[in-house]
Amino acid sequence: MIKEYDYDKFAKYYDVFDGLSANNENNDFLYNILKKYKIKTVSDMTCGTGLQSLFLHKKGFKVYASDYSKGMIAIANKKAKKEKIKLITHVGDIRNHKTPKADAVISMFNAIGHLSESDFAKALKNIYNNLNENGLYIFDIFNLDYMKNNFYDFKFIDNAQTIDDTYFVRFNDNKLDVKTGILKINQKTYIQKGISPYIMCPEVWDMKIYTLDRLKRILKENNFEILEVYGSNKKKFTVNSLSILVVARKI
Repeated sequence: MIKEYDYDKFAKYYDVFDGLSANNENNDFLYNILKKYKIKTVSDMTCGTGLQSLFLHKKGFKVYASDYSKGMIAIANKKAKKEKIKLITHVGDIRNHKTPKADAVISMFNAIGHLSESDFAKALKNIYNNLNENGLYIFDIFNLDYMKNNFYDFKFIDNAQTIDDTYFVRFNDNKLDVKTGILKINQKTYIQKGISPYIMCPEVWDMKIYTLDRLKRILKENNFEILEVYGSNKKKFTVNSLSILVVARKI
């Protein structure tokens, strides 16, 4: 088991940094893929704060949202209530949570990276059972082939945001084990409200990342075939893409 990110602890800050990456362009891209394959029902099995689930619900999809983190689900429900959206949410583990069968399962923003490779295989078996016949599984993860040659081996500012009178700055000092594909993330987030003394929130966790070839083998072993692969720029994937976005089909 790899060291996990504590989403319950940092749920209230998630949208400040990582949530902003779920902008309209990314959601529109996901929407277009789902429409292309005539998807009607979606199970977002790592829904987090509801960034994709709420967007897709408003676009007319029937959405079932679940997440391992109670804290993230609480925020998703709060956002849904504010927008007067009846979103079906549950706390559940992607490795064993049972949902109503859907035309597509999604797990975005490197969500599978929180699983060891053996746990990812367990998740795929569970996803398979939660999909309708010929259903799609759509996910993304950092590209290990790219990281091997472009990894930042020094401390850097990952993100900086200002919201009202509160300032957020996040530093990363990460390590990559090329052999295991484990990205050891060491983050420190500084939060300052006005000119009050800042607080610092440290977090150390692991992310399992993959090459496309390895993903192909794992998916095939678990009865999925890849239909399309995109890079982080939403164009066709190349070895120089930062991320791998996979559209796979249950077979």
